[in-house]
Amino acid sequence: MAAAAAAAEGAGADPPATCPGGADSGNVSQSHSSASGLGEPEDEDAWEASLGATAAAYSAYLLADRSLFSEQIESLDKSLEDLLTRVDEFVGMLDMIRSDSSQVVNESIPQIYTKATEMRQIYRKIDKLEAFVKMIGNSVAGLEERVIKAETDLGAFPSTFKKILHTISMPSFLNILL
Repeated sequence: MAAAAAAAEGAGADPPATCPGGADSGNVSQSHSSASGLGEPEDEDAWEASLGATAAAYSAYLLADRSLFSEQIESLDKSLEDLLTRVDEFVGMLDMIRSDSSQVVNESIPQIYTKATEMRQIYRKIDKLEAFVKMIGNSVAGLEERVIKAETDLGAFPSTFKKILHTISMPSFLNILL
């Protein structure tokens, strides 16, 4: 403490006050000594040079010597390049999927909706056609029952009439049509 008081006296500042019993008063000296870090611009240049040298020493300490780990660094570098390539491919696929999805949403879904509407009309026509075919089938079945009943009631068509009808010659122009 005596050295600090002597340095303060040499700089032209008041010596620090002491408390009774030799205890420190807690007051901080306001002198601009070289120990306080505030000084001439030449000291700042030295301080910056010292700071730069310290930073270089710490960085050299923290950074590993690349020559000792060159194979491992190259392997890691290659693995990272492969990983980046795969990530780029994946992002490309995602972009392609997004564009395909928007194309489906914007173009295909309206087309599908239009076709579905058209198909509903076709389904209605098919349903009507099935009902018509069923009606005709019922009518044919009823007519067939009547023919069978008439044949049983009146007897079979006489074979003589069949022979006569088969022997009648048709004009040649009718044969072409049949």
